[in-house]
Amino acid sequence: MLNPLWLKTFVTLVDTGHFTQTASKLFMTQPGVSQHLNKLEQACGHQLLVRSRSGIELTEAGERLYHYALEQARAEAALLDSLDEDNPFNGTCRLACSGALAQLLYPELLALQSAHPGLKVHVEAAPNARIINEVQQGDKDLGIITAAPPRGLFQEQDIGTQALCLITPASNFSISETAMPATLDSPLPPIDELKALGLISHPDAAHYLSLFFAHSQHESYQSAFAEDFPVSSYINQLGQILLPVSLGLGFTVLPLSVVEQFSNKAKLKVFVGTERVFEPLYLIHKRQRQLPARFDTIRALIQSVLNQAAYSGKQHLSDQVD
Repeated sequence: MLNPLWLKTFVTLVDTGHFTQTASKLFMTQPGVSQHLNKLEQACGHQLLVRSRSGIELTEAGERLYHYALEQARAEAALLDSLDEDNPFNGTCRLACSGALAQLLYPELLALQSAHPGLKVHVEAAPNARIINEVQQGDKDLGIITAAPPRGLFQEQDIGTQALCLITPASNFSISETAMPATLDSPLPPIDELKALGLISHPDAAHYLSLFFAHSQHESYQSAFAEDFPVSSYINQLGQILLPVSLGLGFTVLPLSVVEQFSNKAKLKVFVGTERVFEPLYLIHKRQRQLPARFDTIRALIQSVLNQAAYSGKQHLSDQVD
């Protein structure tokens, strides 16, 4: 690598055309200027200029090196300018979250990127453990997890909750034969009937089911585990999980926001239980890392979308009760 100090001396020498003026401009001695030039020529392996009575003349190698040095100076100036510029709508943000949240957030993040093309958003759906690991390793900038992260590793922000619900086919159970939607007061389906129907499993099924059942006031639910239910079908594509439920092939547990986005809700029966189960949401980033302004933009959008989803969920449940 060529010494930047030698290059600066060389460019100044070419611009002034005189060793004396170069020395004065750089607060050096004239022998010091000559020494920088000699070292630069040794490093390049070529003579860079020819001295004459009228001044100096660049050799072909000197001409190329001069333009190279100017380009390097321009690149360095642009870099320093970019470091000073903290644009809230420019740069890349890498976010990891659950599939349900990715489905909810990604369209809004894309709308933001469309409005501000300089902002690049990368979203990956992943389970909690992987999100924590990737944020810790620096592979992701932000993560949304559903349990408080390990202390000391992350900066965390409580950004709300997401409601969980039990979903069955609309008319599979005796309690559903009226084809009326489930309400806050609707009794949960009997465990035996759920076992007979079978579980539509997915990557988060065991976690959601265990959380929902543990908060139930029904003893039969509290003592049930995901392993107790035969798996009727498995799918790892979030947008497809409710399809087999709507066809009467099984039941599942998901965030209420997923149900809201399903196109054929009339074929589903949604149970929230009298206790209503909410899963906490934490936005995390690596501790000690100072995030640029664009992450404030992303965080504000995430919070806005989650607030709106929470409001819509309450309206959904309120409309059912009414």
